[in-house]
Amino acid sequence: MIIGIDVGNTNIDFGFFDDEDRFLFQERIPTARVEEILTLHERLRESKVVSSVELVLLASVRPQLDASLITFIRKAFKVTPRRAGHEFGVPICARVEAPERVGIDRLINAWEAHRRTRTATVVASLGTALVVDAVSAGGELLGGAIAPGLRISAAALHEKCAQLPLVDPAPFLDPVGRTTEHAMSVGLFHGLVGAARHLIRQMSESLGGGARVVATGGDAGRLKPYLPEIHDLVPNLTLVGLLHAWRASEGR
Repeated sequence: MIIGIDVGNTNIDFGFFDDEDRFLFQERIPTARVEEILTLHERLRESKVVSSVELVLLASVRPQLDASLITFIRKAFKVTPRRAGHEFGVPICARVEAPERVGIDRLINAWEAHRRTRTATVVASLGTALVVDAVSAGGELLGGAIAPGLRISAAALHEKCAQLPLVDPAPFLDPVGRTTEHAMSVGLFHGLVGAARHLIRQMSESLGGGARVVATGGDAGRLKPYLPEIHDLVPNLTLVGLLHAWRASEGR
């Protein structure tokens, strides 16, 4: 069995693959509770859904957690993880200033999205942050846009505005908020939808129009009905791309 681990700002996602690289299932723990890897392993072991682990692949945007993550992974799965950007690279050229500063998740998502589409592609990651990237027809990451996601925006309003509560943004049919919570949800949810649609259109136009739009991220599923620009929804894009990048580094 192969495990791909995507360490994000909010959650750590685990993708489990069989020996023929087929995606089996996914698990998630909060990034703030790295030690729950041990609990997750014990639960999976008891349910007998995880056989012997041969390979663990790791992509992380939280480098300060890498040391503790590796310790817990070794303890749980008895394997030292291979880290994207360290033990192996992502075979994509980033035509940006300071390409070494581009997040490993953006590189993996851009490469995996283009590997699927084989054409000019816009990659929309809808999670902790809203990230919309442009990938050329030749498979080069040309850059993109980064904005706050739903929860960051909700938290900022609550923290910076004394009388505003913390809300979980939801799509209301009535765009006119009748309560403070309703008004905040409308503004946050549909404001992000508007931003995403505008950025997707801009990126597609920068690529000459007609780009394929691939969406991923924790909020992509509930936002997709409001984003008709999306062609392909791939929730596990980073996890699958992580494995494919490893295979490419091996020449497979």
